[in-house]
Amino acid sequence: MRMWIGITAFVLGISLTAVGVVDQIRNSPLERIEITKTLDKSAPYLLIPNRTLTSYPGNVQVSASGTKDVFLATVRESDAIAWLTPSPHLELRLEVNQESQSVSLAEIERPGEGNLIDPRGYDIWRTSVASKDFDSIKVPAGNEAAVLIASTGDDPAPDKIVVTWTLPKGAIPLSPLPPIGLAIMLLGGVIVLWDAYLKNRGARPGRGLRGPKRPRPKRFKTLVQRRPVSGRRAQRLGMVAALMSVGLLAGCTPQYESPLMSPSPSAAPDTLTPVMTKVQLVRILDEIAAAISLADTELDRETVEVRTAGAALAMRRAEYNLLRRTEADDKPQPIQSGPIKLFLPSATDAWPRSVMVVTGEEQLQLLVLRQESARENYVLVHYSNLLPGTTFPEVGAETVGANIVKSDSKFLAFEPQKLPEAVGDLINNAGDSAWATLVDPENKYVMDLAAVQQNLTETLSNANLSFDHRLGDNKINMLATADGGALAAIYMIDTYTIIPKEPGDAVAITGDEALLLGTGGSSTGIETRYGSMLLFHIPSTGSDQPVRLLGATQQLLTTVNLGTR
Repeated sequence: MRMWIGITAFVLGISLTAVGVVDQIRNSPLERIEITKTLDKSAPYLLIPNRTLTSYPGNVQVSASGTKDVFLATVRESDAIAWLTPSPHLELRLEVNQESQSVSLAEIERPGEGNLIDPRGYDIWRTSVASKDFDSIKVPAGNEAAVLIASTGDDPAPDKIVVTWTLPKGAIPLSPLPPIGLAIMLLGGVIVLWDAYLKNRGARPGRGLRGPKRPRPKRFKTLVQRRPVSGRRAQRLGMVAALMSVGLLAGCTPQYESPLMSPSPSAAPDTLTPVMTKVQLVRILDEIAAAISLADTELDRETVEVRTAGAALAMRRAEYNLLRRTEADDKPQPIQSGPIKLFLPSATDAWPRSVMVVTGEEQLQLLVLRQESARENYVLVHYSNLLPGTTFPEVGAETVGANIVKSDSKFLAFEPQKLPEAVGDLINNAGDSAWATLVDPENKYVMDLAAVQQNLTETLSNANLSFDHRLGDNKINMLATADGGALAAIYMIDTYTIIPKEPGDAVAITGDEALLLGTGGSSTGIETRYGSMLLFHIPSTGSDQPVRLLGATQQLLTTVNLGTR
């Protein structure tokens, strides 16, 4: 009997182990999901929205082929829609068919009026690739990432698309059958060996003669006789018990649930996300700095316009004009694309939009990049040197961004349009200024200009001097700070007017002003204009802190003769 029990246990163990191994293989998690789509329709652009790309967890890669030129770009979905809005395009959505247990990509037509352009070279793309016949791109996680696919804009987009999700390696559901089966096999083997050992031990010759057997007591017979269970019947019963055990234990095995038929796309964010990523910023800054460096080398007024605008363009051109008149081989202060010390993108889905960056090593620069529309590139509109000892206010993380603050905001303690007037009055009147309690006068820029004006007044005693300071550009770029205030980048025009007091008198000038005037003085009067790009921190309403000047850069713009008196 022990032999049959051992054999049955051994067979049961083998069965459990085999079923467990097969079940483990069948329940192995998917490593990747790949969906291939051959387009039925044709369009110049193809958009794969964030909802499709986030249908499954893990890393996403998109491949495209079928045309001579292939272009793929990752982009924030709202930005892609704004870029595509004038143009017809297709959108790919994930479609789940529960009846056939399959998933596919469905085409949705988005009509447009035309405006077909080559998508290559635009700043709005976070990352992009372009090649012949075939290419693929990895999709960065987060921030509403979508993918745009095109050829040249005029030609149809690639018609064969492959989207691949490399799924994360999660916990593998382990079947209990293999270890249980092995344990039962071991137990069965031990029973068989033990039975064999006992039989061999009983077959050994005994020592000496055995006495007569004791007579057995008589058993009372019952009316119903029970038949002894034969070996074969015991074997059959054991096998039935083994099969039932296998079935019951197999039902206890945890089942792996494939995500294929139950996609779970990411929900749209409740708040606005940053307009730019760090990778995107590095590329754009390098391109802007390279374009300006090329213009600086040749002092080219036209080339510099490609990636500058507003105050930055006006001051750069004025510097070129002055440097052309000098014999020295001087160059403008370079725009530093790195290292990046601070990156503050705006969080918006509208235009125009701006980004503030602090770069440099010893002399830190504050750069303001501005984009007017989805199909225009960022341009440099402001650059200023941070003043010595500047304590920068706390701002939002680059992955969060900052709200754009309007110039008429009621949440600021000071109207930004009045800052040139306030700073000008501080320069003209120093501590006697009525603005001294609202705007901090203790900074190097204000003190240096106040000293220059005082020196001119004392030197040109035979002339009447006036100093005027006003806003040079109504486009004030402002981003919110963590304390509820704002960083404000402002362009201010300083005008110095010098007129002789008496007819026949003359005023003399030197330096760069004389170079632009073309002479060393005038008997009728001189007007000199300077441009100043200033960076302020404006506190929020109710704060007892004054407005602080954080950065400043000044450039001589023009010097003209006021004419005959």
